[in-house]
Order: sequence, then structure tokens, then C-alpha cells
Amino acid sequence: MLNENLSIADFYRLRKSDQAGFAKWRIETLPKGMLLFKLTKGDAPEGQYGVTPWWSAVRPFKEDDEGALGRYQQAKLNGIDMSAMVRFMSAVRIDWNDLDNYVQVELLDDAKAFWGTFTPQPKWSAPNYNLADMRARKAQERQVNGSAMLPDVLGGLEAWQLFIPNLRDVHIKRSAVISAHDMTALGMALGFI
Repeated sequence: MLNENLSIADFYRLRKSDQAGFAKWRIETLPKGMLLFKLTKGDAPEGQYGVTPWWSAVRPFKEDDEGALGRYQQAKLNGIDMSAMVRFMSAVRIDWNDLDNYVQVELLDDAKAFWGTFTPQPKWSAPNYNLADMRARKAQERQVNGSAMLPDVLGGLEAWQLFIPNLRDVHIKRSAVISAHDMTALGMALGFI
């Protein structure tokens, strides 16, 4: 089992910025075979410190009644793409990540992880009152969110996330990376089309 001895003390050893990503949290055991997803720029490659620890459930899990399946359906109902829906629900600031790609993995063994809700975040990391920068931000927002209109504070609704310390490629099986803006390809991958 990955992180077999994960404890409350381990949470407080995380960087303050990682701790701040959770509004509330606890430790959960994730079963072998659990499908996880994230939206990110690139394909969430393994680096010096492993694979990114930030993930969400594909299928409903514990208090998360929706997972990626529900996010996809919400996006369709709202006439937006998966990227914009996940940005809003998962409280990902525009200047943090483009959220261009849907990455899905399967856990190859049980794992303990931190499980909790997202802390709401402002749409941008810092306020900006410079007219030229404000125009650049609007252009970037249109580029990453298409026609979706985002509120100034993201993550206002309850959504759940995972932080899996020590995750490496040997712990997961990767699926194909899909554009988070291609609702047809995502619908096929998630079994809706």
C-alpha cells in the first residue's frame, strides 16, 4: 500500500500552499483500481518529486457524488467545456494552469491520501489595475475558457479532491490524454457517447 502510515502530522509537513488548497480534509484509503483524473497543461509527467499529488475521482467516491462523470454532465448542461467546469469547481486560478488536457490514471495498489474540499480561490493570483494587463488577462481568460463566464471567486460549490503524497509512475497505469476542450472525445472516453 502506498502511504500506509500516512498521518495527520504528515498533512502539517506539507507546504503551506498545499495545506491551503483544502477547506476541510481527512485521510482516506483509495482502493486498487480506482480511476483518478486531473486537468492540466501537458500530461502530468513524473518528475524529480514524482507524479503530481493532486487528483480527483473519475467515478463518485465518498462525499463526491459526481467525479469526472458529473463534471462532464454539468459542463454539457451549462454549454461549456470540461476545462471551464473543472476550473470553476476545482478553484484553479487562470494564471496557475491552462487545464488543457484531461489526464486519467488507474491506481495499481491501495493508497492512503488526503481527501477534502477545495478552498475557494480568486480567479487571478493578484489584483491588477493596469489597463494593458487587464486586457491581456481578458484575452487569456477567453483563450482558456472559451465562452464561459467565470465569477471572480472560483470553487464556491462543494467539490472534492485528493492529495496523494509519494505518487510515482510505478503506482499508476496511464490512459490516453484527451483535450479538455473536446467534449466529444471526452464523452466517448467517459462512456456518454
